[in-house]
Amino acid sequence: MSGAKSPGLCDYDAHPLWRQKPLTPAQLLVHDVRLETWRPDRGAMLEINERATSSLVPDTAAMTPSASYVRAATASGNPIEKQKFVELEENYGWMRYLRLPKHQRHAFDDADSAKCRWLHCSSKFPEYLRGFLWALSDDLETVGESLRMLDHAVQRQTRFSKHGKYFAPFFQPLRPAREHDAEEVYPMLVSVPFLDWTVLGPTPPLRFQVDRREGFRSARSSAHLMRSILQHFYRLEETTDRESSQVFAKHKPWSTNRELDLKVRQWYGHYPSGLNVDELWILAIDAEHVVTLSSNQTWKSRWPPLQLTSRISDVSFRGLRNGFFASGNEVEYTATTHVIACLTGAVGMLHRNFWPDMVLCLTDRYAGYLQHLQYRLHRAPSTKLVMDLMACQEELNIVIQITQQQVDMISELQSAITPIETYPTNPDAASPASHRPTSGGHQDYGDFSVQPAPRHRATYRQLASSTLADPTAQLLDNLQRELVDLQDLRDNTDRLVTRTIQLVNIRLEDHGKAILVFTVVTIVFLPLNFVSSFFGMNVTDIRTTSHSQSLFWAVALCVTAGVVGASVFLAFSGGDIVEKVIVWRDARREKQLSSTTVLRQTLTGGAEHTFRVYGVDRATAG
Repeated sequence: MSGAKSPGLCDYDAHPLWRQKPLTPAQLLVHDVRLETWRPDRGAMLEINERATSSLVPDTAAMTPSASYVRAATASGNPIEKQKFVELEENYGWMRYLRLPKHQRHAFDDADSAKCRWLHCSSKFPEYLRGFLWALSDDLETVGESLRMLDHAVQRQTRFSKHGKYFAPFFQPLRPAREHDAEEVYPMLVSVPFLDWTVLGPTPPLRFQVDRREGFRSARSSAHLMRSILQHFYRLEETTDRESSQVFAKHKPWSTNRELDLKVRQWYGHYPSGLNVDELWILAIDAEHVVTLSSNQTWKSRWPPLQLTSRISDVSFRGLRNGFFASGNEVEYTATTHVIACLTGAVGMLHRNFWPDMVLCLTDRYAGYLQHLQYRLHRAPSTKLVMDLMACQEELNIVIQITQQQVDMISELQSAITPIETYPTNPDAASPASHRPTSGGHQDYGDFSVQPAPRHRATYRQLASSTLADPTAQLLDNLQRELVDLQDLRDNTDRLVTRTIQLVNIRLEDHGKAILVFTVVTIVFLPLNFVSSFFGMNVTDIRTTSHSQSLFWAVALCVTAGVVGASVFLAFSGGDIVEKVIVWRDARREKQLSSTTVLRQTLTGGAEHTFRVYGVDRATAG
């Protein structure tokens, strides 16, 4: 999906019909969740495979057939809706080739079958949601009503700000509940904000871009733009001048840690210096098809999976898959399960509770910066330090607010999908857990009865040591633990702010006493000094000189202005200068200590090596 055209593939940019489409197959990522027998020692296991869209969609799909127009005309009796459906069919009807041909039931089914198909689009236009819902739905009786509910949800949940439109976090079923499908949740739409790194300055070159309206290479890749945390909170305020003051721009732990510096450059490619708020849209069409939409994050390295799609496929899915096999429960992998995998990959992108090997964990960044501020507090409390603590507290409050929104939305989703998490009644729809090899090495596809899931065992848990009942509970547990850590850091910041203000007030009280003494002395002696000096000099001219008294006043005024200006500069900027000198001195001391340690280790190793060589030479000579 790098954008390079392979030999024999359709050039969608040059094709006259494909150029009229808002989306083309080259701009979508498609993954299939299948049972595979790659590991004979473990039997059939769920795997996620990327599929080339050019192999699924023929070039002739750009031409909309007449039968498709008939389908659009019969979907509704309203002429206005008919026209809308015809436009959707013209623009997005080709996506019907992306539907799964058949559902995989056994490990040895055809290669074109799968448990679930996942489509990802790296842009956020509400029109794309309508296109996916229209093209991938196979129920003409309800698709019109679902589209109306989708339009209503988009209109009701869209918010506006100076920095671009965005969605409020929400979970919305797009099918009204009826008596015969009271527990049906498909189709459904989920929107959740998540945090991600960024870099200051121009956006690095993008590997994959889908926004045809912006020429494929613009960083402003959708109608619902990605925003910084300050833009997320201050919706009507221009925050450009404050973006460089984020914690991630001021605190650089890799500058004094060479091992961390190597990991950052290897994993990220760039030094992360800002925190952004992106949105993940998840549209679950039915039990076999799920679509995700988010802004383009592919400037990051693909492995380790810091890119959203890579994290979902390489980390979140496999974590749920491993727990699924370890649990022993007979539950089918559906689009609902993959929704949880997508949410886990998004909301856990910067948290260690989701990924233990995370470099520059979110809580660690704030904890390290607060440790630096606490060190400054013991050295020299000042009002500048209070402002830095309040800025860090402000960012923590925004992060906590976003995390709380994630918890609330996922809790709402859990309450909606919990009633449908039951065992399948069809033995052909058995989960991979029922396909484990028997003692003879053959697959067992025996029947099993319907029974409620045991609540003391996990179904798709992330870690084998977890005892939670389902993947949503595991996701909420991880997120709530991160929320507790962030709240602890905020409480610590409150205490540091209070302590700094107290110390500053104590020092101001001592300074006030000294100022009182100087003020009294100045009030008494300054007028006397001026009067005695003025009347004690020659008032007509200065003896033995050719200059008049104007020279005295010129010199006096210049000296006075210089002294006053220097005093004002030192009073208002002297603290910053002293602080920079202290920080420079401490950094230089740390570098000297690290250099001394490395030199000592090198000399020690070199001395041992020289001794060994010298011993060999003497033995040889003897």
